[in-house]
Amino acid sequence: MEEKQGMAKVLAIIPGLAFMILTLFVLRTYVEPWMENVVVMGQKGWLVKVLSLNYILLSILTGMFYRNVIFGGKIPDWAAEGFRTTRLFIKSGVIMLGSLYTIQGLLKVGGIAITLIFSFVFGTILFVIWFGGRNKMDRSLIGVMAASCGVCGVSAAVATTPAVRAKPADVALAIATILGFGIFTMFISPAIGHLLHLSDYQFGAWVGTGILNSGQVLATCLAYNPDIAPGTAVAYGEIWNVVRVISIPFVVFFITLWYWRSEAQAEHISLVKIIKEKFPLFIFGFLGMTALSSFGMLGAEGSETIHLMRQVMSWIFGLGLVGQGAYIDIRELKAAGGAPLKVGLAAGAIKYVLALVVVLLFVAKEANF
Repeated sequence: MEEKQGMAKVLAIIPGLAFMILTLFVLRTYVEPWMENVVVMGQKGWLVKVLSLNYILLSILTGMFYRNVIFGGKIPDWAAEGFRTTRLFIKSGVIMLGSLYTIQGLLKVGGIAITLIFSFVFGTILFVIWFGGRNKMDRSLIGVMAASCGVCGVSAAVATTPAVRAKPADVALAIATILGFGIFTMFISPAIGHLLHLSDYQFGAWVGTGILNSGQVLATCLAYNPDIAPGTAVAYGEIWNVVRVISIPFVVFFITLWYWRSEAQAEHISLVKIIKEKFPLFIFGFLGMTALSSFGMLGAEGSETIHLMRQVMSWIFGLGLVGQGAYIDIRELKAAGGAPLKVGLAAGAIKYVLALVVVLLFVAKEANF
């Protein structure tokens, strides 16, 4: 009986997964090459050079088109199980990204990244607590919004939810707000980066600090430079992003203490339990791949093994981002209005702009490792 149920679940995944694979195949094999050669406004490749369109952004846009136009706002039952593999692909890709780094390199960049990230994370949290209070938001919603804006969106919001007794609607509002803002920044950031002639190092540091959602950091870096290799935007952006995700236990602890101190009747919840159940374990996979890379167990840079791994990563990320686009419901983004929208957008905009200013003033063009 259990074997039959397991087989049924596997078979249920196939239609949606095959649909995503076919979508990505068409985008990479036909659409992207066409955009690189088509002449717009008298310039060959204008869509790629000016709008920074590539298979990464097209994957997200196509997924959004499926959800909001073709599927009528809801992923159909025949595709639902396949599309649910989206998070698995994103997490698997991030784990494989650990192969781009060595422990020696992470230690060298660590001081800069930790100082910058922790300053922005806790600065954003304090701003949301203050501004949310000014707008008379519910304290549970403030706690979830502070975590999602301060760290990386979904993971931080979910991790904080039990500590501040947040309702599902609170989490939905927080996530919809930061995803909506992230979508906007995801599409304008590559153009801004090229306009300001940011290096891959500077761009990765900026979006790894200023964009609120981990998946959107990844997509934005790949949109700026689709190459997956050491020294590229995605390699640097994920260093900053990983440091930010690692800060989740400290963020949960901070927000939990804030909530408990102000809510005399709040139920005492074990912080250890929250972290154990909600901390994103794929980060340990990322660090494990980094350790293997550090000891040369994945092969030398430029080897066939590494080349194959990069190719696999690009397809894994592409599939994950088609699915991620399909989970962006325009109606949910519109529903995230009122005070949460005002607070979330204010926090996101300040963090985004200030991170760019700091990068321009204090981050060198090239990494020193």
